[in-house]
Amino acid sequence: MRPAAWAGVLVPPSNPSIEPELARCLEGRVALYASRFAVMPGTTLEQRNRRYLDLYRDGVTTFGELALRAIAIGLTGPSYRLLPGGDRALVRELTAHAGVPVITASAAIDDALTALRARRICVVSPYPQWLTDESVAYWRGTEREVAQVVKISETFRAYSLTNAEIGSALASVDTNAVDAIVMSGTGMLTLPAILDARTRIGLPILSSNLCCAWWLLAHAGAHDGSALFSQAAPELAATLSK
Repeated sequence: MRPAAWAGVLVPPSNPSIEPELARCLEGRVALYASRFAVMPGTTLEQRNRRYLDLYRDGVTTFGELALRAIAIGLTGPSYRLLPGGDRALVRELTAHAGVPVITASAAIDDALTALRARRICVVSPYPQWLTDESVAYWRGTEREVAQVVKISETFRAYSLTNAEIGSALASVDTNAVDAIVMSGTGMLTLPAILDARTRIGLPILSSNLCCAWWLLAHAGAHDGSALFSQAAPELAATLSK
């Protein structure tokens, strides 16, 4: 199948998950091109999260003359301290600068939650406490109820988490108390655990990567994602054909 369009994604240098997960969700529908940020040696996660924001403007222009239909910024954490208003202002600025629609991963999740009319959420966090707190403040700023927070680790281990650890976190969600589950962090490999959990959990399970894929599909004019995307996120897949 010939791809309907081309899309871009900006990726942290050590992130092992977002490109393969997006490619599996977009397969055959949208051709994906990635640009990676430079390595920041000797920095903490908090320092990198603050510096990344300064790199977005140049980052969205690194695709040259590729006729991209849309660009996703494959980071969630840096946007949280901006809160929803600041994140949306950043998205508008980057879109104007790039000349094509641009979204942050956090704003893509917000759009997905809005499309699904999900008000009560559980946040599954692979972050240290300070970033978990920033994420909760962000989601409350969208006027949603954060009914539960499930932390996977006390340190940042998103890149090395096992499917068993992620699955255990999903099993801890009180599904009677929420409308959707939000798995924050583009570096966390989520598709295997989500596909397994969907056999037991009837609620939408939204990862940063699934929401970026959905947003790119929608803005590329694709009417569906891959079969795997439809299995992992049937509720989002249904919105693409409307």
